[in-house]
Amino acid sequence: MKGMQLGLLIGYEGDNQDAFPREVFNVAVVVEETIVLHNFKDVPSSFAILLGIIYCVNLEYPQAMKYSFEFLQRVVMKIKPDQVSTRVHGVRNKLLRYKL
Repeated sequence: MKGMQLGLLIGYEGDNQDAFPREVFNVAVVVEETIVLHNFKDVPSSFAILLGIIYCVNLEYPQAMKYSFEFLQRVVMKIKPDQVSTRVHGVRNKLLRYKL
């Protein structure tokens, strides 16, 4: 956790190195190298909690990941989507061109 400004610490069983392992037994929310909440059983709920903490405490997104966080907030979760930056707006428009 050293140097971890914001993020999730995911505990899982097995040697699988996937981004989202299937056998998660604990997820912790980390803010400024400190576990602030833990004992979540799934990654999506934990991420929603992390975004809620960022919003409630008025934290800034880490500089290296600010566009990733902004994309998830404004496009995926639709929180204040009208305030999207130009860069994220361009990515959103490119994704909307693909038909699922």
